[in-house]
Amino acid sequence: MDKRFKPLSPAEELQARRTLAMELAAEPAMPVPAVIRKIRVSLRLTIAEYAQLCGVSARTLQDIEREVSSPSLSTADKLLRPIGMSVGAVQKPLPHQ
Repeated sequence: MDKRFKPLSPAEELQARRTLAMELAAEPAMPVPAVIRKIRVSLRLTIAEYAQLCGVSARTLQDIEREVSSPSLSTADKLLRPIGMSVGAVQKPLPHQ
């Protein structure tokens, strides 16, 4: 748990996870780095904590969030698995003309 935050009660944590799920569902075309960062920040975890939870290196996670590197499908799947999500494809909205 990121030390900058006081721990959430179980009810507050459940509500935070529900809110996160709704926000992510509302923006299905959000770039992977933004999704991963939003998940990590919403769960109040440091880069090192989330990386350990997902089974990837902290450096890999940091580079993905900063958009220095792109995750492989396997790595993206590992980073989404803790909240019950998986990698998928969505159609981009058509530009307004």
